[in-house]
Amino acid sequence: MVRSLFVGVTCLSLLAAPALAQVGHVAEDSPYQDMRIKQALVFYGGYLSGDHGSAGVGPSAGPMGAVQWETRVGAPSILYLGVAFANLERPLVKPSDPPDSRFFGAARQGVVMLNAGANLVLTGRKTWRGLAPYIGLGMGMAFGGAVPEDSSGFTFKSNFHIDPTVGVQIHPSPRLHFRIEGRGILWKLKYPTTFFDDPVNAPGTDPLLNEFLETDSDWTFHPTLLFGIGYTLRR
Repeated sequence: MVRSLFVGVTCLSLLAAPALAQVGHVAEDSPYQDMRIKQALVFYGGYLSGDHGSAGVGPSAGPMGAVQWETRVGAPSILYLGVAFANLERPLVKPSDPPDSRFFGAARQGVVMLNAGANLVLTGRKTWRGLAPYIGLGMGMAFGGAVPEDSSGFTFKSNFHIDPTVGVQIHPSPRLHFRIEGRGILWKLKYPTTFFDDPVNAPGTDPLLNEFLETDSDWTFHPTLLFGIGYTLRR
């Protein structure tokens, strides 16, 4: 579902993208309107999805909220700083147990994400019928909270992340606007060597990870759908 909505946001942005010029319209009849926003504060809420990595233990699948400060630099470019919090599912595993019983539940892990980046507004300083599609790229650090229930040796404490973004702004008034945004959050998981060891409690069975087929780290992709409301701080 989240992947489908992510694709939908992309298509909506691309459909609105041809509105890059204002040719052939008198001012009062034009579908283009000036977007006079120099600085804005945006509040987001949504859902982070994606896989749990090759070992099946990474944090994913949970609600996410964020706040972002933005400033315009030039006609189409916006720089931003943001902080987000996600309450994610963390599968619990005992790699020393047999394959059919080593996963024994899930815990919740809070993840705080600090990020900075830039968005490119495809309609420049104008909206087209109230819409302003954009693409962007952000990066930062993700910090995971403690998971006392997990004794597997795997940790998610501080990880670099990168966030390609596509979205559309909806402007019903000069001060307020709404957003639909899709982010593709990527971060890298690192697995302990015990994940490759033969299970102590089940000799002769497969380990959690196969050293000949898998590595001790992998990147996981997390499609994230966000809905936002922005308030203009400075025009």
